[in-house]
Amino acid sequence: MAEESGQLAGPPAKKGITITWRGIVLIIIAVVLLVFAVQNLQLADVKFLGADVQIWVWALVVGSFALGMVLGGVVKSGARKLRKPKPKPNS
Repeated sequence: MAEESGQLAGPPAKKGITITWRGIVLIIIAVVLLVFAVQNLQLADVKFLGADVQIWVWALVVGSFALGMVLGGVVKSGARKLRKPKPKPNS
């Protein structure tokens, strides 16, 4: 039909979802955390800076993981800002 109107047909449109390797890694991490959470429903005593709290083991681990991800992102973005910009070529 595109050729009849004088236009060339382009590549076929992709349908569905494309998953990258990062997506696969995130899915694996999410499944591992879910299995861990289901298997660790008991409470743990946590003492931090004078506070004495009882918290589920899974919540402690998932919270620590999330905090590590956030802090890792902050450090990575800070390192990018400190990196010297590439010199522009003379034209």
